[in-house]
Amino acid sequence: MQVLKRSIKPETYISFLHIYPTTWGTAGDICLVRESVAKSSTAKFVGRKIRLALPKGLERHRIANCPIIKVAGNIGDGHPKEHPLEWEAYEGVDPELAVAALKPWGFKLIEP
Repeated sequence: MQVLKRSIKPETYISFLHIYPTTWGTAGDICLVRESVAKSSTAKFVGRKIRLALPKGLERHRIANCPIIKVAGNIGDGHPKEHPLEWEAYEGVDPELAVAALKPWGFKLIEP
């Protein structure tokens, strides 16, 4: 029996910055949402479009009842845009994916 491998087709994702208050200040995450999901949602996602070939099952979190992928978090104190070099990929997220999601914003990952 031969195993057939199917390639993953690239889809358009919206890379957006999710900023939220915490007990110690302001935190931020770079997240991805599929464009087709964002268009069918009642919530509006503002971000930058990127094309990625991602396997199913990475969308483990939800914002406004839409499945999203949390890619990287800001580790600086204060507003995330004030610390563009202090981003860390979440556990289980491929560093190449994190770099692709952060690149349109001009943010960079810290070295592991």
